[in-house]
Amino acid sequence: MTKPSPAAETAIADASSKKSCCSKMKTCCQKATRAREIGLAGMTAMATFGPKRFRPYFQQILAVIAVATAAIEFFRKRKD
Repeated sequence: MTKPSPAAETAIADASSKKSCCSKMKTCCQKATRAREIGLAGMTAMATFGPKRFRPYFQQILAVIAVATAAIEFFRKRKD
């Protein structure tokens, strides 16, 4: 016989009841933008001043991000 767990049951929230992040005065999207900027700044610092062993990897990652961002902006402007 197994004993019932003494922990209270946790109710799983319905996924459809969640609102998008942009519906709440866009605060969480603004935080995501800030985090993205901080991440890019950190990667740029590592590509410039980091250990010589890892500099090329950070430079390549930043180059891929730059090309992807430029392509997205190009097609986004073209669609409008």
